[in-house]
Amino acid sequence: MMAPERASKRIRCSMPAVLMRAGTSKGLFIHRHHLPVSEAEWKGPLLAAMGSQNSDARQIDGIGGATSTTSKVAVISPSTRPGIDVDYTFVQVAVGQENVDFSGNCGNMCSGVGPFALQEGLVRANPGDRTIDVRIFNTNTSRVIIDTVEVDDTGSFEEDGDYSIPGVKGTGSEIKVSFMSPAGSMTGKLFPTGKRSESILVSHQNESPFSIKATLIDAANPFVLVDETTLPPFLKTCNRDTPGFLSHMESIRRAGAVLMGLASSESEAAQVRGTPKLAILSPPSSSCTQYPSPKKLNHEGNPRIRVLAFSMGKPHPSLQLTGAACLASAVCVEGTVAHRLAFEKVNQNGWKILTPERTPSPSASEDSEGQPVVLPQSETQIVSIEHQSGSIDVEVATSDENSDDVVVESCAVSRTARRLFEGTVYYYQNMM
Repeated sequence: MMAPERASKRIRCSMPAVLMRAGTSKGLFIHRHHLPVSEAEWKGPLLAAMGSQNSDARQIDGIGGATSTTSKVAVISPSTRPGIDVDYTFVQVAVGQENVDFSGNCGNMCSGVGPFALQEGLVRANPGDRTIDVRIFNTNTSRVIIDTVEVDDTGSFEEDGDYSIPGVKGTGSEIKVSFMSPAGSMTGKLFPTGKRSESILVSHQNESPFSIKATLIDAANPFVLVDETTLPPFLKTCNRDTPGFLSHMESIRRAGAVLMGLASSESEAAQVRGTPKLAILSPPSSSCTQYPSPKKLNHEGNPRIRVLAFSMGKPHPSLQLTGAACLASAVCVEGTVAHRLAFEKVNQNGWKILTPERTPSPSASEDSEGQPVVLPQSETQIVSIEHQSGSIDVEVATSDENSDDVVVESCAVSRTARRLFEGTVYYYQNMM
């Protein structure tokens, strides 16, 4: 008689970490040297630490909060890149699945990178500095983000302040997060299909295909921006938390992923839930005061738009920071569904559309042959975005290289962040 097969032994592991609330997200901040050298070996420790082992949707045996916005990890290390302070890798740990996603960035978590770097001594303020710019390289998207962080009398992060953001009770010091040259974070282009808006034919299970109008755009993160008015009537009226509605939204996202070149098929797109992300757009509410702007920049003439964003297949409680940057970029480019919805609403209400601030034209420089070159002018526009928890202002700087090509130079959004605890995370891993 054969002896029963012995179960694999489990070993208790530990990992130093900091738990931070960053913007409207919450997650672990970990020094890279506390994880295995190869990113391919991060999956086991991160799933176990967050409680997603065995596909637990409650994450009851870990520190995750059982939602996509509270199951995130930021991995930080000093950077060897010229002009960069720290490297930052974002990891989305799935809830209810044994999966980790490295495919995109999280702007909210990024708002905690500057404070973390300052608190951990990865960057240092000069004596007397009241703010410091922390230059961050996001390895997921190969893009630079600058966190402008307030500094206290000891040279550490000034955490307390009177700045507030929708979706977070209380206040903190303002952290300005600037996404530099955000276009083409994963696809290499602002508009991966070459179109500013297009009709997308969506197939869903055994139903007849339906068509929607959308903009496929990649700025800070790739997004499928859908004009809500073009959704089929049954999707406009059904409950947005029902499995039927969410599965239709996922079909739209997968169709967009294929068109953007992020997946070769819709079945392949189903394997990567983090990107592209999906957002449903509609005209703003008729009252500016219903969703007050945090910085009170929502004066007449600022374009406004309303959004329902999705995260890992479910409605987002507010809006991703990268989503704010991406959507605001779309609002500032004529021909997108976002631009049309934002400015048509302004026209219907008779509001005056202010001309965006334009920086003075620089003096003509010279090329290698001594011929004068006129540099493109830069425009700065504040875009206000309404979401389920309030509103967010985005400062977008763009320039026109020619009549057909718009360059998004930067997008800046303000957040708050707070260190919740520091210590050691304990978890178990199977040993073969």
